[in-house]
Amino acid sequence: MMLRTLLPLLLLLCTAQIQAEPQISQQAIDSAIRELSRATEAGEIEGGLLLVQTSDDQRVLTIQGYHDLEDKLPFKENSLLRIYSMSKPVISVAAMTLWEQGKFKLDDPVSKYIPAFADTTVGVVKSGKLTRVPAQRKVTIRDLLSHTAGISYSDDPGTPFGKEYFDRGVVYSHKGMYPPKMHIREAADALAQIPLHHQPGERWTYGLSVDIVGALIEIWSGEPLQKYLKRSVLKPLGMKDTSFDIPKNKLDRFVSCHTWEGDRQVIIDKWDQSAYRDGFEFHSGGGGLVSTIGDYGLFARMLANWGELNGRRILKKSTLEEMFKNQVPTGGGRTFGLGFAIESLDLGDRSLGSYGWGGYANTEFRVIPDAGISMVFMRQTVPSTHHMSKKLFRIIRQGISIE
Repeated sequence: MMLRTLLPLLLLLCTAQIQAEPQISQQAIDSAIRELSRATEAGEIEGGLLLVQTSDDQRVLTIQGYHDLEDKLPFKENSLLRIYSMSKPVISVAAMTLWEQGKFKLDDPVSKYIPAFADTTVGVVKSGKLTRVPAQRKVTIRDLLSHTAGISYSDDPGTPFGKEYFDRGVVYSHKGMYPPKMHIREAADALAQIPLHHQPGERWTYGLSVDIVGALIEIWSGEPLQKYLKRSVLKPLGMKDTSFDIPKNKLDRFVSCHTWEGDRQVIIDKWDQSAYRDGFEFHSGGGGLVSTIGDYGLFARMLANWGELNGRRILKKSTLEEMFKNQVPTGGGRTFGLGFAIESLDLGDRSLGSYGWGGYANTEFRVIPDAGISMVFMRQTVPSTHHMSKKLFRIIRQGISIE
């Protein structure tokens, strides 16, 4: 009788052991914090913010150094930072909420919604001269989300492709920090006139594709991008500080941004003088959002929890599984899904998927949904190298265990 009574309890304990939540060792956490502190004190970086979270609410936040080395202004938990290309995963998620609503299919041609893409061409450069050949097929939504459309960030007007982008004004100014001076719908039409770098779907080329997705979100939703983004993703997750335009009552939380001149960091975009304070007409789905470490941590936790956070579901698990699936053909340059880079993490005898992306000012994040783990790192120096985030993430990954 005693055995029959104890058996369910024993089974429950065994199941709990099997389903134990992954943990990150205190040693790994301490090592990451020490490395961030060391690099800051050594002047290798201006400072930064590191946030690590697990599904059972193990949460580590450390903040080091200054966002403005001239005036010794420290990073704070509520600092508003330029996240640049970390906007792309957020916009990709917003787009896929509309996919779940049946507003489009992934293999729909972009021209179905933006007619200017009906007759796209591919550029071929020979002896420094660009000629156009017909595209073998139309650019699709899948191509845009996976960066296989052949659309780039051509930022050198001295190259044949760069001249095409500069002539139409679809380039970032102030050393790549400020977006084009037009509305995103105008930019989409302009980009349709520029020859693609290769045939659609052929390989991975990083560029303005997700800015076109931003224009498509406006078409599919019938709302401005910021409004739909807030309604579908930001507000449900409680991301109250993430936006394209900084409200006046939050401008004192905006930070400066550095660049390197020789062996020293200098201010390239002062917090109280930046054009970000006035906002931009171009709401860049590919790189225009400003956010906080806490806000982006909410987004990352949602992804690490397969689309749900605090009882609010943003995307179905099956949708995220599709987004985390490689979309780039073999030999196409890298492994990339619908808005996310894809990596694998060996954890004991298991191989887990790791997904994320980084931004131009050296922000970066990774999520490991099968372990419920997310990591976010933010700082403000351009251009990006991501050497600090990669080092910190590697330390954290080495400390992950499933008991």
